[in-house]
Amino acid sequence: MARTKPRKWIAKEIAALDPAKDYAEIWKLAVIYRSNDTFMDLMYSITFPNFVVPNHGAIAVLRDGKGKVFKSAERRMDDTGRHILIWSEYGPDHPYTRKSVDALNKLHTFYSKKYPGSFRHNQDYLYTMCYEATLFHRLMQRVGLKGMTEKEQIAAWEFWRRMATLFINAETGGPITGFPDSFDGCMDFVESYEAERRPPNKYADQIDETMIQAFGKRYFPKPLQPAARTLVMSLLPEGTVRGLGLKPASPVAKAICRFGFRCFLWVGDKIIPDPDVSHPELMRKRLRLPEEAYTDEVSDGVPYAHAPGEATA
Repeated sequence: MARTKPRKWIAKEIAALDPAKDYAEIWKLAVIYRSNDTFMDLMYSITFPNFVVPNHGAIAVLRDGKGKVFKSAERRMDDTGRHILIWSEYGPDHPYTRKSVDALNKLHTFYSKKYPGSFRHNQDYLYTMCYEATLFHRLMQRVGLKGMTEKEQIAAWEFWRRMATLFINAETGGPITGFPDSFDGCMDFVESYEAERRPPNKYADQIDETMIQAFGKRYFPKPLQPAARTLVMSLLPEGTVRGLGLKPASPVAKAICRFGFRCFLWVGDKIIPDPDVSHPELMRKRLRLPEEAYTDEVSDGVPYAHAPGEATA
């Protein structure tokens, strides 16, 4: 199929936009064209463990070995990525995004009744939003690159500031409060959260097995899965590795993995042509679903999202 866009077009389009007004379009351009199934699954393995460092968060996700991360690990990875891609493609104000978030709010409310205290802490919600806003910037800097442009930083803050208003505290029903007033504030918040000393995580081995190793288990034969795990461990924030009580990758292995990932990102940014069809568009084409049917399927596929008071686990 012939290309419909210039070889390198994404950065030029972003440069022409105003992050205060076009934050959703900038975030969209920065995310949905630069991802694919494999990359999203790698991001899952270096993202999800951060959210379960506190014991109360891990309890609700693992659910005594009955959580989706055990029973349907690959479906868990797919569902997480698809929700994020919906938000990224359509922006905080779109009905598709609101339907997706509403389904997750109801799911969290359901499990907050089964695991009291797991969804109570406002700072956990803030960390999740701030982590997502700063993920790519911190990851690029972690491997030795400059990071996101100033416009992308402003747009990321504006995008996730607005996303935060869509979520509720599942235990109290109240809004999420205290979102930082700048991208730098988000950076300070996540680094402070990760540096916080907490009781030892009782579930670190299960988190390692179901989340950190998830990427390697999906894409690599068993002999190569330890190498994939080392890659994930090398890209995780050091505060998360410490908080989980896991042994970090050796300095040599970490340096090799970070150098390799830096080269991967550099080649994608400087050498390989920018895709002219987005990741979500390719997914919908593969599934033969139009936009509305696809987004309905993702949101309707969240268990207990429609009648949480009547559902049984």
